[in-house]
Amino acid sequence: MRRLTIAIILLAVVAIIAIDLCTFVAKPYQKVLLSRFGKIITKPTRICYNWYLCWPTDRVIRLDMRLHLYQSNNREVTTSDGEPITMRTFALWRILNPRLYYEKLPGGTIEVQNYLDQKIEGAVLTTMGQYKLSAMFNVDRKKLQMHAAERAIRHKVNAKMKLLGIYIAALGFSRMTFPPTVAVAVYNHMSSEREKIAHRYLSEGESQATSILAAGEAKATEIRSEAEKTATEIRGNADAQAYSIIGNAQTTPQARRFYRFYKSLELFKKSMGDSTYWILSAHNPVVSPLFHQLQVVDHPAAPAAKRK
Repeated sequence: MRRLTIAIILLAVVAIIAIDLCTFVAKPYQKVLLSRFGKIITKPTRICYNWYLCWPTDRVIRLDMRLHLYQSNNREVTTSDGEPITMRTFALWRILNPRLYYEKLPGGTIEVQNYLDQKIEGAVLTTMGQYKLSAMFNVDRKKLQMHAAERAIRHKVNAKMKLLGIYIAALGFSRMTFPPTVAVAVYNHMSSEREKIAHRYLSEGESQATSILAAGEAKATEIRSEAEKTATEIRGNADAQAYSIIGNAQTTPQARRFYRFYKSLELFKKSMGDSTYWILSAHNPVVSPLFHQLQVVDHPAAPAAKRK
C-alpha cells in the first residue's frame, strides 16, 4: 500500500512537470509564435484551445499585441528661422505583423525602443527644420501648425516601421519649451510683440473715441443751434405780442393822461434838492397841476361830463 501511494505521487509530479514543460496557455492579448529548430511554425497543430504540445522540439514566443508607450528624452531642435526648441516626443505603437516583428527585432521591446529613438529623432530633426518658431508658439490658434508637424513625423516613421511589422498608432509632443540660454530673449521678444499689438489696439480705440466724440459734439451743436433758433422765434413772437399790447395800451386816453401825470411827478421831484423839504397846500399854484392831473386820472369821466 505504501509503495502504491509513493508511485501515485511520483506519477502526479511527473505529469505536472510534463504539462508545464510541454504545453502553454496564451493570454487574450498575446500572440504566440512557435520556433522549431530556429524556424517559425506558421500553423501549429493544436490539441485543445490555446494548448499545444511544444516540448522538446518547439519553443514558445509570446508577443504582446497591446499598445506600447515610447517616450524620448529631451532633445534640442532648430526651426527654419534658426530658433532652438527643446522637445520631448511620445509614441504609441503596436505589433502589426508578429512574425516579421520577431524576425527583424528579436530583442523585443528594448530593441524597439532603441530603434524608435533613432528613427523618431531623425524625423523630428528634419521635420521641425521646415517650420518657423511662430508655427509652434502662437496665441493665434489659426497660425499653429503643431498637429501638422506631428502627422508628418508619424507618416515618416510609419513608412519605416511597417518594414519591421510595427505600426505607430499615435505620435505627438509631450513637452516643448525653449532652452534656458534663449528663453529670456524669446520671452522678451514675445512680450514686445504683445505690446505692439496692445498699442495698436489702444491707438485704434483712441481714434474711434475721437470720431465718436466729434460726432457727438457736432450733433450737440446742431441740437443747440436748433434750440436757440426756436427760442429766438419764441422770444420774437412774445416781444411782438408785448409791444402790440403796450402800443394798444398807449393809444388810449387813459394812458396819455397817466403819462402826463407821471412826467409831472418826475419833473417836480428833479426840481427839488436832496435836503429840501416843501410844505405846500393843495391850492398852491406850484403843485395844483399835479393834483389836477391826479383828479383827472382818478375821475376820468369828470372832464367829459363838464364838456357835456
